[in-house]
Amino acid sequence: MRLKILKRGHRLLQKAQLFFISTMMGFTPGPIAVLSYRRNFFGKHYNPWLQHALREAKYWSVGEIELFGTFVSKQNQCQYCANDHHAIAKMSLGKEMADAVLQDFEQSSLADRIKVVLRFLKKLSLEPHAIEEADFLPMITQGLSKEAIEEVIHVCGIFCVINRLADAFDFKMSPDTEKVARFLLKNGYAMTSLKG
Repeated sequence: MRLKILKRGHRLLQKAQLFFISTMMGFTPGPIAVLSYRRNFFGKHYNPWLQHALREAKYWSVGEIELFGTFVSKQNQCQYCANDHHAIAKMSLGKEMADAVLQDFEQSSLADRIKVVLRFLKKLSLEPHAIEEADFLPMITQGLSKEAIEEVIHVCGIFCVINRLADAFDFKMSPDTEKVARFLLKNGYAMTSLKG
């Protein structure tokens, strides 16, 4: 359900910023509308986590992080997020790697360390209650550090939240996915929640 309040419920400064974004991009991305509405309640707190998880990882590249986000979005059946983040992963890593997470990644040429992460992310996304110590062992065997695994978990958390918001609020699909992908690849997510 696309709530009218997400079009009309922002403060004056936010409305001006949203108008500028809409003019520049051709539409207002759903995440910006949601994370800016009643910002002190949610967006102000979620946005730093978003930027940290997706752009400040120490172990994983931006492309790999976006690859993981695409995969989690696919598990959660969120077409909006899968489309945009797949486009970013494709720009960063190439079509073959990006497409692998939307198809049968087990039969792909992805590195084993990526495959073990994807197996873990699938379970963490769909059966978080069933995660146990044994689920971490394949990643440890591949040489992934505790920090690298924590970064993966943060990506999963970020996308499990935004995937549900995207579907609950019926985010409008990006009319120009590549334009959005180029913008996010260059600028990151720090300004996703607008002050106002």
